[in-house]
Amino acid sequence: MILVDWKLWLRRYFEDELMSLDDLHKYLPRSTIVSVEVDEKLTIDLIAFVPDQIFNSEFIKKHGDCYVVNDQKQLPHVFTRFKSYQWLLDDFSKRLTIALWIFQNAIVVNDPDDAFGRIVQSQSEIFNRSLVDIIRKKYIEFRSDRHNLRQAVFHQDKLAINMLKANVAKLALEILILVNGKPYPYKKWLASEALKYNVSHGVLEDCLRFTSEEDPYKIIAQSDELVAKISDILLLNTNLPTQLVTEWWLHLR
Repeated sequence: MILVDWKLWLRRYFEDELMSLDDLHKYLPRSTIVSVEVDEKLTIDLIAFVPDQIFNSEFIKKHGDCYVVNDQKQLPHVFTRFKSYQWLLDDFSKRLTIALWIFQNAIVVNDPDDAFGRIVQSQSEIFNRSLVDIIRKKYIEFRSDRHNLRQAVFHQDKLAINMLKANVAKLALEILILVNGKPYPYKKWLASEALKYNVSHGVLEDCLRFTSEEDPYKIIAQSDELVAKISDILLLNTNLPTQLVTEWWLHLR
């Protein structure tokens, strides 16, 4: 198996392929280029962040605000989106935790004046200041959906049961990652990211067993076990008030 230095590969792609495009080469040296996903069997996703003034005054007029280069000559294929720094800030404002995971793990190919690095650092500081509140909201959502799961089981609504099981498990894994002071990814990578923090807890295994269960009585019993485990993790590892963890319904808004 050949190991690829993807940062070097992407740098060469930027210099040899993207910079050769006549309509784009004048913007690219002043833009941040990052890879937000490398799937060597499928595709590489790049984002080019064009400085706001250039993007708004020149780029949009010529290319619009959803311009892409879909390069299928490469293996893997390379898909490059062009956005502004303001788009990046808006993405953080809409989904701080997921966006922070994405961009902290991005491969930075080009970043003039460390513009991208400064934005990610400032958003990381916001995340750290907001972490306890993020965990609080996630826990209340976790307990609310688990409460709804009990009702769905009582009514024998199979579709509702399956949707709620999946969301309860998703929230449990998000909380596990947050308790370790880290942002969580979108669903595609959530289980593999949670595995990093799972060693002493077994939450991942509990979620897999719980989401696979079909017996209504076992679903409720396993959800009880998952709630107890997540509650213990929070009480041992965060400053959340005990009363919030044990009487979460008093904090619904």
